[in-house]
Amino acid sequence: MSRIEIGDFVWAKMTGYPYWPGKIVEPEDDIKKPKGKSEMHFVRFYGTGDHAWTKVDLIKDFAEHKKSLISGSRRSNFLDAVKEIEHACERREKGLPDTSEEESEAESSDDEPLSKRAKGGAKSTPTKEPKPVPRKKKPSTKKSAYLSREEPGRRMSGDIRTPDIKLSAARRSPDSTADADSTTQYTPREVIATDKKIGFLGLGIMGSSMAMSLVSTGHDVTVWNRTTDRCTPAVKAGAKLGTSPSDVVQACDIIFSCVSDPGAVRDIVIGNAGVLQGMSSGKGFVDMSTIDVDTVKEIAEAVCMRGGRYLEAPVNGSKKEAEQGNLVILAAGDRSLYMDCYSCFESMGKKTFFMGELGNAAKNKLIMNMMLGSFTASLAESLTLAEKAGLDQYTLLEVLNLSGLSCDVVKSKGAAIMEGHFPASHPLRHMQKDMKLVLQIGEELEQPLHVAGAANELFKRGKAMGYGDRDMACVYRAINA
Repeated sequence: MSRIEIGDFVWAKMTGYPYWPGKIVEPEDDIKKPKGKSEMHFVRFYGTGDHAWTKVDLIKDFAEHKKSLISGSRRSNFLDAVKEIEHACERREKGLPDTSEEESEAESSDDEPLSKRAKGGAKSTPTKEPKPVPRKKKPSTKKSAYLSREEPGRRMSGDIRTPDIKLSAARRSPDSTADADSTTQYTPREVIATDKKIGFLGLGIMGSSMAMSLVSTGHDVTVWNRTTDRCTPAVKAGAKLGTSPSDVVQACDIIFSCVSDPGAVRDIVIGNAGVLQGMSSGKGFVDMSTIDVDTVKEIAEAVCMRGGRYLEAPVNGSKKEAEQGNLVILAAGDRSLYMDCYSCFESMGKKTFFMGELGNAAKNKLIMNMMLGSFTASLAESLTLAEKAGLDQYTLLEVLNLSGLSCDVVKSKGAAIMEGHFPASHPLRHMQKDMKLVLQIGEELEQPLHVAGAANELFKRGKAMGYGDRDMACVYRAINA
């Protein structure tokens, strides 16, 4: 482009990402231009809400390069962004504002950063709501040690029913950590709910969907979260609202918790108005957080001293699996409590394993997350190397998905990396916490964990760069910085 001005429609490219349709806008006062001699412009990328300072040699005129840059692309979010900017171009040619929002709010300009417009109450552009795609599952015939959905106590597999999920169509920033807890609709499963009263503490990314699964299958549920508004969807669906962890424990027979780290578990159990203050003989406490063995045993001892029963039950799966009730649950501890939780586990997961003595579930979960974190970091590093070597990253991903390395991690995390879209399915800071905990196990057993140690350093770097609350796939930005 010979001359770039505020308001121009362009194609712009951030390091590590393909050219994307955007618009030159005026940055907010607190968004400073990076230091350096390169001429740069501030670009708002359509269809994402993202902004970035971009070097002038990475900016192209939209109309002039439209044909060549659109050619061959089948990515839906990319094509949606193109349609959005084409619509803005058509409106401008007719003498209208670029978006209809500018007509309804004269004081708001599309040239303003989204954060300013959000403060002014501008509404997001409506999009078509995707239809849920039903998944077909074949009944498994393999014998295993998990609870069946058909008959309590028998060690056999059953047909797993997946609830219909209605996803929110609201657009979010590529770096948004917002989740769809309040927009997910659950279809009740064929579960015979226990007559015991159930409590659920911690309605974060995972806990909110797990609690909703319990409510949707007919359980009598009381919920609590430090931030009360996170309880609203579950309460609207039929749950009761507790005022504190101790209040929930007093009102319920079995209490589940799912929080971020060992410190958070200790806080809700031992802290002021915590679980211990409401615990009494016969009540059960099931912690589904990913924590270390020492914390598991510490909490178990404290609960049992009050006459309660304790079960550790960390889960394997992401936010998507939690929404669908398709988690894999790893339980250890009090066997009687494990059996009492049958219908609850049946509601939240597709398989539940009983792993014996306390600590075994935590160790298994951390080892699995070590593998996940190491593989995700390796995938991000491979895509970075491909870009630096002048290769097409999309082609590499396509080849990977046709090879023996094809898996959900390559598909989901690869797509997140290429699209620059990191809503927190598994927050980076949580993965770094898990890597740190598994390295402690290796240290105690004098087992070197070279690959996990290197991956942990990359996650630590991403966390230090401010990506902690974004999905762990954002480790790509730390590698490619």
